[in-house]
Amino acid sequence: MNCAIELQRNNYSAKILNQAMDDDAGSWWWWTNVIGTLLFGSIGIIGNIICFLVVCRFSKQHHSFVEYLRSLAIFDFLSLLFECIQSLHDLFLYLFSINLLNFRSSILCKFYEYSNHVIILLACWTIVGLTFDRLILVCDPWAKKWPNLSRRICNSKCAKGIILSLIILSLIINIPHILYQEWICRNPGYQYSAAFIGKLYLNQTKSNQTLKRLICQCRISPHLSRFKQLLYIRWKIYVFHLLCYTLIPAIILIASNTAILKLVHSRRQVVGQKNEHLRSKLTRTLTLVSIIFLVLYFPHAIVQTLSILIFPNYHKHCHIRSLIRIRILKRLSELLNIAALGINFFLYILGVNHYRSAAIQMLGLHHFNFFLPYLTVEHRNSIRSNLFHSRKFNRKKNSQINNSTIKLLKIQNNNNYINQTQN
Repeated sequence: MNCAIELQRNNYSAKILNQAMDDDAGSWWWWTNVIGTLLFGSIGIIGNIICFLVVCRFSKQHHSFVEYLRSLAIFDFLSLLFECIQSLHDLFLYLFSINLLNFRSSILCKFYEYSNHVIILLACWTIVGLTFDRLILVCDPWAKKWPNLSRRICNSKCAKGIILSLIILSLIINIPHILYQEWICRNPGYQYSAAFIGKLYLNQTKSNQTLKRLICQCRISPHLSRFKQLLYIRWKIYVFHLLCYTLIPAIILIASNTAILKLVHSRRQVVGQKNEHLRSKLTRTLTLVSIIFLVLYFPHAIVQTLSILIFPNYHKHCHIRSLIRIRILKRLSELLNIAALGINFFLYILGVNHYRSAAIQMLGLHHFNFFLPYLTVEHRNSIRSNLFHSRKFNRKKNSQINNSTIKLLKIQNNNNYINQTQN
């Protein structure tokens, strides 16, 4: 279909065409995305730093979930950092025409894109590992044949091995970002966009990269053969976004959380070593973290996959309104993604008394009477013990100072007496 004729017939403005196919900067959904990302992203970054410090300082290190929570805080922090950098780049480019991510080198842009996608995948799959760990520990599917197998699997050493395996797999899966992308510049405007041209790559140029009007970013290299271009596109759509980023994690999370919730809410007559996990607030909180992640994170993954599928095929249908709807959904679903990455700390604080108390103590808020009721008995006793020892130390120190002062006064008095007698 000839989209140029279709666009003339519908008499779309250049602004609408640019928002649909090139750059939607300045639109209401763009401003919502940028402001929301910077606001919630900053809160999430601070929350993940606090979460990491609390988990490292106040958690029992032999538990498997501690390793997952620690890794999740790191990966969520890095993901939010990448998102905030990208939003600042978009904001500065729109307001001041300053390109913060002007790499000017294919090596740097490849490393940036590669690192970003590796962290995105790890943030998703760490939640999957945490949920599956809870599933084995709570449901204990091998209890009849191997009664203690779940506890042997769900430990700190095994969790570290799983996280290391996820890191290695994510590094391998994202290798095409290094092989098939390049720092490319093109002219602005929808006429030069991939959606309008209907090609796998754009009408790119590598000359005059210093011009402000050129749009430069990491894109698929135009020097690749047709086979490699199709290979990269299909890998990005079906392997990375559809399978690794959306379908497989969603299926595992839905099945695992369904099994956990079914067992948690079922009738239990015998309370034993197994059921202590069912009754713990920690299991309920971690399950809630997984469910909220599923609800908030995967709409963005689905919309991202749809946009990759729809935009290259635009020239077959020429539906401008559909492209704008996809852009709006993509921008708004990114905010849900930001919320999914930054909300975990607040769920821990609200759901688990131990972590709430540990966070209050670490931040020094226990000096205020308002926060004292939220401390656990263990932390209250620890604070009282530290306060008692500090007071005892201060008394001892003050007594030593007083004794030394008394001795000094005696010496001075003796010296004065001697001087008077001599005179």
